Amino acid sequence: MTFNNVTVEEAFAACQKTNHLILDVRAHQEWFQGVASGSVLLSLNELQAKAISQLDKNTSYYVICQIGERSKKAIEILNQLGFNKLFHIFQGFGEWQKQKLPIEHPQINPDEVRYSRHYMLQGFGKVAQDKLKEAHVLMIGAGGLGSSCALYLAAVGVGKITIVDDDKVELSNLQRQIIHSTSSIGSLKVESAKYRLNDLNPEIFVEAVSERITGQNVDKLIKNCDIVIDGSDNLSTRYLVNDVCLKYSKLLIYSAVYQYEAQLTVFDFRISDAPCLRCLFPQTEGFEPENCTDVGVLGVVPGLAGVMQATEAIKLITGIGEVLQNQMLTIDLLSSDFRKISYKKSVRCEGH
Repeated sequence: MTFNNVTVEEAFAACQKTNHLILDVRAHQEWFQGVASGSVLLSLNELQAKAISQLDKNTSYYVICQIGERSKKAIEILNQLGFNKLFHIFQGFGEWQKQKLPIEHPQINPDEVRYSRHYMLQGFGKVAQDKLKEAHVLMIGAGGLGSSCALYLAAVGVGKITIVDDDKVELSNLQRQIIHSTSSIGSLKVESAKYRLNDLNPEIFVEAVSERITGQNVDKLIKNCDIVIDGSDNLSTRYLVNDVCLKYSKLLIYSAVYQYEAQLTVFDFRISDAPCLRCLFPQTEGFEPENCTDVGVLGVVPGLAGVMQATEAIKLITGIGEVLQNQMLTIDLLSSDFRKISYKKSVRCEGH
């Protein structure tokens, strides 16, 4: 394709006329350093979807990027969309700055920069990002599972995260509980986690509840959230959380880890006949499986499982992809083996 190349000086002179505009196709975060005065701002990744509605085919556009490469791709896209009054500023914005041509600093929503990679995703974009912003996730536990899960939920922009845990940070936690640090030893885990999440993303609201989940507080905590993520380490708490999620028709994302292994599934109690944790693991009176305090765990195992819990939460909130409903994912990191096991509601389940 042949481009109508112009220098930055020629583009500046031309854009003093009516219906002649500079079109800046750089990314949102690049606009913070400044743009050519009077520019139309539309990133390369937005062109295909937004050019027809936001640009005028009767206007002459002088297309600019940082060094002159993305602007070529932009012109090709615009040409295919029927725009033909296009000029290529081949020297890029770097030269515009060097020549001290007029620059302005636009008011840009910080979310457009923070979540710019989400906005680029086909099938995700601002619609899904807004759903994350409106969501409220309850995290049971600020340990190994909760650490990586909470970090990613905060990073992707879940609007409210409530973390419940009554433990304090110990040195032995730090091998896997990456939300905490050496300086937070002796602190309440929920306060340590809240500090880290607020530092990562100050735009979200983090609620720290320094309590153990019990029959007295579980209803209050669960009934007002959208999704519950179970990062607890004992069966009695897991069954309690399961039963109350079922009672209030909540989404529950379950995971458990053991040495080099992890398991993960989703219980969607919005569905009337959905199976529950008791269907999957019928309760045996007095039985409590070994946990990492007794038999150890490789540090990355809860990290990976927590990230996958966060992934399931994101899919549930935004409606993208397929979730692990009626399927349990088992992971063996020693053999790099990932397997799905299907299960269904048990007619003998005591929880229903």
